[in-house]
Order: sequence, then C-alpha cells, then structure tokens
Amino acid sequence: MVITAGLFVLSRLAIRYHHNRLGSDDWMILTSLICSVLLTITECSAVHHGYGKHAKDLPHYNRVTARKWFFGAQIMYKIVIAVNKLSFLCLYLRIFPQRIFRWSCYIGFGLITGWGLAYLFATIFQCKPIASFWDVTIKNPQCLDKKGLWMSYSLINIGFDLAIIALPIYPLSRLRLQRLKKIGLLVVFGMGAFVCVTTIVRTTTLVQSAENSDSTSGPIPATIWSVIEANTGIICTCLPVFRHPLQYLFPKFFASQSNIDHYNPYGACHTPHLTPSERNLTSAQDGAWRDDHSSKYGLEMLTPDGHRDSHGITKVTDIKVSYDRRSEALSQPARSKEF
Repeated sequence: MVITAGLFVLSRLAIRYHHNRLGSDDWMILTSLICSVLLTITECSAVHHGYGKHAKDLPHYNRVTARKWFFGAQIMYKIVIAVNKLSFLCLYLRIFPQRIFRWSCYIGFGLITGWGLAYLFATIFQCKPIASFWDVTIKNPQCLDKKGLWMSYSLINIGFDLAIIALPIYPLSRLRLQRLKKIGLLVVFGMGAFVCVTTIVRTTTLVQSAENSDSTSGPIPATIWSVIEANTGIICTCLPVFRHPLQYLFPKFFASQSNIDHYNPYGACHTPHLTPSERNLTSAQDGAWRDDHSSKYGLEMLTPDGHRDSHGITKVTDIKVSYDRRSEALSQPARSKEF
C-alpha cells in the first residue's frame, strides 16, 4: 500500500512543480511518505526476524530483534499519523482565506504537534530501562500500561480526524454553487472519513492485541491496520490536489474555471471587474445604496505568495451591483477626486 501512496505523492509533487506551486503542505506530505516507507521497512524487518510467529517458537535472538524492529515501527507510526494531519491543515490554510478558519487551523496545528510529541516520547520511554521493551529477560522493568497508552492515543486520534473532517464543512456549505458541485467539493474534502474509518477499525483490534501475552504474534492485527491507516491518510491528503482529473471524470460535480475572482492570503477579496467608483459604493456608510448581487462561490487553491493556482480548486464569482440615484450622487465626489 505504501507504493500506491508513493504514486499519489509523486504525482501531486509533479503537478505542483510543473506549475511552480510547491508549498508547505507538499513538503509535509513528502515527509509523511518518507516516514511511511520507514514504517514499512521496520515492520517488514520485524516479520523477517519472526514477528507474527509465536514467541515460544522463536530463539531468543529472533525474539529480541523482532521486538526491536517493532519498537521502531511504533515510533514511525506516531510520526506519520501526526504529519498527515498537519499536512491536511496546511492544505486548508492554502485554500480557505477566512481569518477565523485560519486561526482554527493554527490552533489545531499546535494541538496536534503537542499531542504527537507527547505520545512519541511516551512510546520511546514506555519502559524503564528502554531495552526491557524488547528483552523480556531484564528483571524488574517499569512499563506504562500498554492497553491504556494505545487506547488513549487512538481515541484522541479519532477525535482529531473528526475535527479535521468537520472543519471545512461550514465554509463549504456557505458556497453558492449548484448542489451537485457543492456535493462534489464536500466529497473531496470528506475523503478524510476513510482515514477515520481505518482508525476506528484499528482501535477495535487494540484491546485484543494489548491483552495478548504473546509478545511477537499478539500485536499483529493492530500492526496491519497501522500500515493501512498511515497510507490511507497520505492518499486522502493528496486527493484535493487532483481537481482536473476529477473534473474530467465527473464534470457535473466540479466547477470549471470562468470569471475567476480570488482571495489574497490575508482574506481580502479582489473584484477586478468593478470600477473604482463601484468599489467606493461598497464602502459607503450612509446605507442608501442597494447591493443586489447574485454570486456563485467556489474555492481556490492559493500559492504561498497568494496567487491563484490554476490546478487548485477555484473560486468562481459573478457579481452584479445596482444602486439608486442617491448612491450615484454620493459617489460623484469620489469619482471627481479620483480622476
């Protein structure tokens, strides 16, 4: 499965590089892929030394070596899961300009980073001495409750997954798009639900794995689902970038680029088709003007410097502004002053 995830990431990077649109979210997902490859290597190495077989059937050297590789796999898993979530938030920051939404992403960024580091250190130092994790012959080790550690991590993991899925629902629901196109956007951004499903399935295997006294064959179900969860997260994080293939396959569900208007990274909306005097009308404080507008809103992928990404999800806007004579009269000083 890591090969499939790698193809998605490489395709994503190729698209972004071709259009000079590489950003922090791309480097994040590349980091996640590298850690996922290391996760796969550590788990395959553990299996090579007997991980998955009953401990009583393995010589001492193989038991110790397999558990060492499994220890490394736990560390890589924690890193992959955290970086996947951070990559999703970086992608949101690249797309959504609303200030409150962006602050929500920043807060989520801090919480996920703290959570990831806390459980990373808890995993590394779960036993004292550390070597007692893989060498059961060490006398009187002090270890954290394995079941409690795994379950608490997994439950918080599910909570973050649900929060990341729910985060863009409100801004997407406010878009004035045809229903099918709005559903298409919700589906693309809701692909993270597949990650949540794999996390839940993995959680159901943890109790059995943690309570199994066999140190080499007991954790196998949870280990398999860990790899599936990690790579599913990478794939789902890449999907929103592939707007053009999705638009080609499902044209009714994805908006095309026309009459494009865009946000700068600070959230200001540019309307180049309005004259300066028309823009002055929108800032009038008198309240006499009448804003009769109809708009179709989509989303837009922004580059790190705030320019529109032609391979992103675009924001399509049609604006019609009408005003009465009083408003026109009020705008006359602004025109004479401006020209």
